[in-house]
Amino acid sequence: WGKEAVSKKKTVWDERFEELKQFKTKVGHADVSTTDKDNPKLANWVHNQRRCYRLYKAGNTQKSRGMCEERIDKLESIDFKWASEHVSKQQTWDERFDELKLFKAKF
Repeated sequence: WGKEAVSKKKTVWDERFEELKQFKTKVGHADVSTTDKDNPKLANWVHNQRRCYRLYKAGNTQKSRGMCEERIDKLESIDFKWASEHVSKQQTWDERFDELKLFKAKF
């Protein structure tokens, strides 16, 4: 990753964060469902933030895609919930499978 790629990545993250803030202002929460047909990119981004957060907290900083305390603080400043209230069974299964792979890699 060159400095330019990291800078672009930060810009995309910041753009999505601004979208999330606007979403929250509009609907009153920051829990974008993965089935939200009006905001598919934002829904995917929110899902990825939750996944990256779990990886980051599990100590897997290589796969956490830039998750850091600064981003965690920014998300929490808008009352972002690290677990969705709109989780599908498939999403839950995928998340648990990812956790299992991490566990197996550690031990």
